[in-house]
Amino acid sequence: MALHFQYIFSSAREWLILLVDFLMQTISLNFSDCPPQFEAYFLPILEKKYLIQRDERPDFLVYALTGHRHRLYNCVKIYVHHETYLPNWKECDYAILPIDLNDSRVLHIPIFAFDRSPQPLIRGGEDWVAIEKMKTSFCAALSSYSNNTVKERTQFFHSLNRRQRIDSPGRGMNNTGFSGIGDKLAFYQSYRFVLAFENKERIGWTTEKMYDPLAAYAIPIFWGDRNASKYFNPDSFINAHDFRSHEELADYVCHVDRTPDLYRKYLRATPFRDNQPPEEFSRERVLHFFEKIFAARIKPVTQKRWFFGLTKWRLAKRNKLSTE
Repeated sequence: MALHFQYIFSSAREWLILLVDFLMQTISLNFSDCPPQFEAYFLPILEKKYLIQRDERPDFLVYALTGHRHRLYNCVKIYVHHETYLPNWKECDYAILPIDLNDSRVLHIPIFAFDRSPQPLIRGGEDWVAIEKMKTSFCAALSSYSNNTVKERTQFFHSLNRRQRIDSPGRGMNNTGFSGIGDKLAFYQSYRFVLAFENKERIGWTTEKMYDPLAAYAIPIFWGDRNASKYFNPDSFINAHDFRSHEELADYVCHVDRTPDLYRKYLRATPFRDNQPPEEFSRERVLHFFEKIFAARIKPVTQKRWFFGLTKWRLAKRNKLSTE
């Protein structure tokens, strides 16, 4: 009897799965020239609503710039990247970028929100006395390199380091005698401040340099995206753009460090405004963007070029895989 009911339940479940599959819209989509994390991020979001059919000649292609095979496709193309490289609108129809272009064809997902949970930055129930006791060191800096492309970071590092020593175990500006820290958040936990200067200043370009210190209850000294306070509570970090010079900023950081009440004000401020994560963390927002793409059914930009056939043939010859 038990086996009979188990069989009925199993059959009903299989029929339910088939019914859901039947009701879900099938989307012909593939990925090209993408790092694995892009596919791992986008596919589960899309599969909540769609049956994704991975075709060699898809209707939609998500691609990055790790190769050139995306040039062989003339379907609707969605360009994604984790750097500030702008889309070539002669090659793609939409884009998902870590910078904000204020363009209806572009979805902005900042680096700090891509495949990260906002939970470590939501405050509630902290033992602030214990956290303050952990903060035995002044300031940390982690930088992979130090050259002209990151001169803002380098110049401020020296301005602050002249006043009070910064621990810098990275490859750039190393002053610890060792390189490598293992777990970054564990390393930050003993520091009151972290140097959080981005590599460049772009609207929307706010990365893990802001997220990681806040997750470790350290105060970021931030330079970069002037819209950072759109995503993060301005009371929770020191914004370099509020100061006229590196010297003035360095003096202020030292002042905060010497003023317990002011330090606690920054430390205990919620990283998010009203302790609520910004919409950039929402995966529903990503799904909605793809819903608009799938519903639009536009003529792909690559099909508007009369010479596509010739270009496709030449690129196919040039990019033929060794296994093909």
